[in-house]
Amino acid sequence: MSSASSHALRLLPLVALVASPLALAAEPLKVFSPRLADPEAPIYTTFTAETGIPVELVEISMEAFTDGMRAAAEEGATPPADVLMVVDSANIHRQREAGWFQPLESETLEARVPEALRDLEAGWSGYATRARVIVVNEAKLDWVPESYEALTDPRLAGRLCLGGGASAYNTSLVSAMVAHHGAEQAEAWVEGLAANLARPAGGRDGELFAALAEAGDCAVTVANHYYLLRMLGGEEAEQRELAESLTLVWPNQAGEGLEGRGAYRNVAAFAVARGTPNADAARLFLEHTASDAVQQDVAEGIFYPVVADIGPIEAVAVFGEATMDALAITAMGEQAETAREIMARAGWE
Repeated sequence: MSSASSHALRLLPLVALVASPLALAAEPLKVFSPRLADPEAPIYTTFTAETGIPVELVEISMEAFTDGMRAAAEEGATPPADVLMVVDSANIHRQREAGWFQPLESETLEARVPEALRDLEAGWSGYATRARVIVVNEAKLDWVPESYEALTDPRLAGRLCLGGGASAYNTSLVSAMVAHHGAEQAEAWVEGLAANLARPAGGRDGELFAALAEAGDCAVTVANHYYLLRMLGGEEAEQRELAESLTLVWPNQAGEGLEGRGAYRNVAAFAVARGTPNADAARLFLEHTASDAVQQDVAEGIFYPVVADIGPIEAVAVFGEATMDALAITAMGEQAETAREIMARAGWE
């Protein structure tokens, strides 16, 4: 396997001002994010260089963003942010339903970003995606599952190890199953997962990989593709060797209908904050995230670009081509509450 790019796309924050001579006279665009990132990342510096608009990055939790937006609405004040970086369908749905996003019109985004990965009427557009895949230790198995549905097969009894149900990544996977199969079948699927567990659910993806590689019952897990990609491209020989002992299985790549729908994916997106006085600059920034240059930076990192015909893509170089599920992020987010209820009843918490 080839190694992951050392200059992988780094997600957000730190309070920082990206400046240029033109930017000194422009109103800064305030971008909030729940994740720490490099203010010198090209996604921000090239925007300033091209538009003269400086970017102020602020690391903030989703709860703090919500509190700030609510306070601004109650006081009739300017919102605390112009743009919010938001990850995962459930978070997008929650903020959209709360009314904290502002609709926008953009022919650029409509033309470049697939409809399933944006909702301009709701005020957001995706800029990178991640896949949640099956990872196995083939040395421990006589049979390898090739779909999410196959994870409930009795042949995997006592071999499945999963992260906690509180993980947004797992919740959204269940949300996708609800959207595709309906609540009743999705609940039966979750119960089937529980029946195959080798141990109580819990642990981060890296910990689950270690359990798969070590002696013991764990042989199959579900994880975001980039964790394995990052380990394969890391500087620690032990981590690389661990990752090389495992196999990434692209789920649902063959068959008719839902059987061949492709691997589940979720999105990292940017949204326009409701009431921002910098709506035009916010729109320009979202359009910038869909530019060839930014999307190529995504492709050379650990995520997948949202724009077609961008490449080479590092994840494809390492793991090969794969069909991705075309399920709309909005449709997935709408099932988040149902998914949480199903997981709670199954004890997956």
